Amino acid sequence: MMLSELTLVLEHTDAKATNSEYLEAIVGENALGKPTQSTRVETARKLTQLYTLDPARPVFRIFRHFWEADVTARPMLAYLAATARDPLLREATLFVNSIAQGNTVSPSQISKYLSDTYPKRFQESTAIATAQRLASSWSQAGFLTGKVNKIRSKPIVSPVVVTYALVLGYLSGSRGKMLLDTIWTKILNRKVSEIADLAADASKQGWMNYKAIGSVIELTFPGLLTPLEEKASNEQD
Repeated sequence: MMLSELTLVLEHTDAKATNSEYLEAIVGENALGKPTQSTRVETARKLTQLYTLDPARPVFRIFRHFWEADVTARPMLAYLAATARDPLLREATLFVNSIAQGNTVSPSQISKYLSDTYPKRFQESTAIATAQRLASSWSQAGFLTGKVNKIRSKPIVSPVVVTYALVLGYLSGSRGKMLLDTIWTKILNRKVSEIADLAADASKQGWMNYKAIGSVIELTFPGLLTPLEEKASNEQD
């Protein structure tokens, strides 16, 4: 997830920075304080792989828009943005969410989940390394706490986080009431009723429009998507 590196890059760049300006900050200006050119280039590659760092991509542009709005939301905003690019991280979140609050989560548990779920994908050593990376990402996002013994915890989910999750669902083609129950809202580890309440709060704060009349729910995101992005997401319906 590389939250600390991402945070430094965003602190070093303007909110309207271009992709080339992000890369220049990492590689040319060494905003992350990396010791060699090769490590700067590799860090830029990894961050680009996770987040694109490209405002031409709606997932990153809207993420950056919300990043400036709510400091407490940043870990989960970054996590959602990363899951939009990383299918394994996205799918594995459902595993960590299935573990009860307060229970210990060990690398061996995660490794077993990976081996059972993807039996032909991971060798034992690869599964352990991947499990450690997943545990690190979950700790950064707030799904786990503790340095040595990882304990299942509940991440911070604010109205801004819910809005971003709903936008991701919208970009994937979901509409209306279905937006409250997508993979993106499931990642948040909240009940559908809680998502609806947070969406209503987000609407009051002006982040989105939420209207509910009986069982009919309308969610829109004025100003967040371009006409072409609206068209592309509508074609996925």
